[in-house]
Amino acid sequence: MKHTLLSNGLRIAYRSDGVAGGLPLVLLHGFCEDSAVWNDFIVPIKSLHIIRVDLPGFGGSDLPLVPGMDVYADAVCAVLNDLSVEKCVLVGHSMGGYAALEFAEKYPERLSGLGLFHSHPFEDTAERKDARRRGIEMLQSGKRDLYVAQLFPGLFAGAFAKANPPIIAAQIAKGKRQSAEAIIAALEGMITRKDHRETLRNAACPVLFLLGTEDSIIPPEQGLQAAVLPDLADVHLLPGVGHMGMFEATERCAEIVRRFWEFCANR
Repeated sequence: MKHTLLSNGLRIAYRSDGVAGGLPLVLLHGFCEDSAVWNDFIVPIKSLHIIRVDLPGFGGSDLPLVPGMDVYADAVCAVLNDLSVEKCVLVGHSMGGYAALEFAEKYPERLSGLGLFHSHPFEDTAERKDARRRGIEMLQSGKRDLYVAQLFPGLFAGAFAKANPPIIAAQIAKGKRQSAEAIIAALEGMITRKDHRETLRNAACPVLFLLGTEDSIIPPEQGLQAAVLPDLADVHLLPGVGHMGMFEATERCAEIVRRFWEFCANR
């Protein structure tokens, strides 16, 4: 685990795996996760230079001073600068996709490819914002462990969750290691995030959409609606997969990301 500093002095933790040089693949984790969520996923693609960032507040990164997807995007930029990386293929899972879209708007010249891994460009609905606010109230009342325990089972397809209870239990345990303050900041950042449809329309790089047919968080219809926006899109709809493709279809998802990286690297 390495660290870099933001301009405000806060530390951002990241992992750099593989051989440096060439076009890096940067992976951003989702909500209540950290960079370790990619541990098994990167094994089939370990020949690539892979950078995994702990978004502010999660894993080994300091809590952000203010919430916002722009704060997450700036943290990613700081890591790239620390490693002297000019361009990358950036793939974000769920909330990490929201951060990746913010990065794409702020730093489009740094991207050779953009990947939305169970994610989308749309602003929260009023119902989703209300649900997040209820989550904040729950966390503020000291019920972080209960919040996390209720969160993760619903992220997986039902059949997978039933067949793999140790995986769900492990994610719950890891989620409970994240601070309530970080989780609250993430919820606030998602409530206030921008609609990024225009970011996708203006994207100069290829955009990957990796979707699951059983995803109750990012319904496939929503992802397919977004996939028509960029000029160049690579769309994959995985049958029987929920919101956690890095666990539910590890090798298949890794191969999709590897091929997308290869396409971006050879353009």
